[in-house]
Amino acid sequence: MIYFLAYLFIEIFVTYEFTSIVSPFGTFIEILFSGFIGVFILRTLHFSLVDSMQKVMKKEISQEEFMSIGLFKLIGAFLLILPGVFSDILGVLMQFDEFGAFVARQFLPKRENQDKNPFDSEDDVIDVEIIDDRKIEK
Repeated sequence: MIYFLAYLFIEIFVTYEFTSIVSPFGTFIEILFSGFIGVFILRTLHFSLVDSMQKVMKKEISQEEFMSIGLFKLIGAFLLILPGVFSDILGVLMQFDEFGAFVARQFLPKRENQDKNPFDSEDDVIDVEIIDDRKIEK
């Protein structure tokens, strides 16, 4: 609840300051323009996800970063559709892959040895020879 109230306060303050600089008509145009951009991003989100999937396959980003980047782009598109200048700023930031990857690295737990094959290491290998002492009866 406190986060929502803080967001609402910042949204109203930033929108008020933006309106005092640009004018109410300019704010109206900005809200319409950002709404159209948000809808366009939602309609073309699958292209961005394909690009991110290729980065995962090249091991440029982890699977967790891939999921967070897709989620950030989706949330960012919805924020662009919502009226308000602060939500538009957040929505634009969330459209950048680097921003999503940075936030994912900050909040997701780090996995050790994610690129290492566990069967490549010979530290834990025990070499055993089995000798069968039983006589084979015919």
